[in-house]
Amino acid sequence: MIKRNLPSLFSGILFGIPWFGFQLPPSAMAQALESPSGAWKATVLPIELEVGYAVRAIDLSRDGKLDIAIVDSKRIVWLENPTWKVHTIFQTPANYADNVCFAPSDIDGDGDIDFGIGTDWQPNNTQSGGAVGWLESPADPRGMWTYRPILEPEPTAHRMHFADWDSDGSDELIVAPLKGPKSTGPKFEDVPVRLSAFIPGKNPRKDAWANRTIEVPLFVMHNFDVLKRSGKGADLITASFQGVHILSRDPQSGSVAIRRIGSGLEAQAPAKGSSEVRLGKLTSERRFAATIEPWHGNQVVVYEEPGSKDDAQGLWPRKVIDAELKWGHAVVTVNLDSDPEDELAIGVRDDAAPHRCGVRLYDRQGDGSWKRTLLEPGQVAVEDMVSADLDGDGNPELIAVGRATHNAVVYSRD
Repeated sequence: MIKRNLPSLFSGILFGIPWFGFQLPPSAMAQALESPSGAWKATVLPIELEVGYAVRAIDLSRDGKLDIAIVDSKRIVWLENPTWKVHTIFQTPANYADNVCFAPSDIDGDGDIDFGIGTDWQPNNTQSGGAVGWLESPADPRGMWTYRPILEPEPTAHRMHFADWDSDGSDELIVAPLKGPKSTGPKFEDVPVRLSAFIPGKNPRKDAWANRTIEVPLFVMHNFDVLKRSGKGADLITASFQGVHILSRDPQSGSVAIRRIGSGLEAQAPAKGSSEVRLGKLTSERRFAATIEPWHGNQVVVYEEPGSKDDAQGLWPRKVIDAELKWGHAVVTVNLDSDPEDELAIGVRDDAAPHRCGVRLYDRQGDGSWKRTLLEPGQVAVEDMVSADLDGDGNPELIAVGRATHNAVVYSRD
């Protein structure tokens, strides 16, 4: 089991916060979208990526500063704060396809950070391929790390987080494949996704990891996140063809409750449902779920939690706040100002003339609209993005990694 003994070392790993559909008319949407870029500056990091599949901010050097770790196609690297010197810690074996995801934790209990990783990424191969493993950090994390397999094959393994899913005070590695095992295209709706909780033995270097399936009737799960409970335990929030769901495990019975809070785009596969998801705060009592819709879609959507307890168990209202994009591929909820509400940062992966890829910010206004700010349009074809306070000034930065642009950029306020 993995103990929660290093919370101060992580940033950009989504933290849980406590726990109906309409669309703005085009005129109101346009009014809410445009605003100047504000006092933000972009710092291009000294690295060229093939595909920046995933990024996290983690104190790997153990000096109190958050470093930047990136999963690239054929390697995993981290950049040391503040010089941003690049350290390559894993080179993908020739017989594997791309790396695709990772999750940091002290897996072996020796006091430093290791990584769970998903590799051999073959998105349309639901029969074979895919691998779940972990990287053991050496005494000096600047050296090469040791890869240790957990489960191979695991077809279309795509996203992962550590979470105390079984409420025992220790973390499990939760892994979500994109598609169900042996499901068939083009819709991939014949077999549900096999969501798994991997549990290490006492000696994770040598012992086999237990694998407990989390039964969910959901298809094409592009992303999920962890919602910490007060005390022990965690829930999961998922984005799939069926929309947005919160999964909760009963610690006594082990049964899983599935609550649908967001409808997703209700259409025909594969252009349906929800693609990304993060939970944000509206007030101390109310939250919102932010998504990209449909799968790999062109809409930024928020679901705002109803204020009335009578409506609390139904679907949250669906609101499209932006449709001028192509292939949204990252969602971050973060408080960027002094108001009680979180702001929303979206990464757009592709250009769709005249609308550019890049980072977009959305700030909820008093009338319920969301004001949009564009940060250096076209600079990053965003594959993933995270927020973190890299310089210790109390203000979070945004770190975006690209696909077609092959770059990594930090956005900070002057």
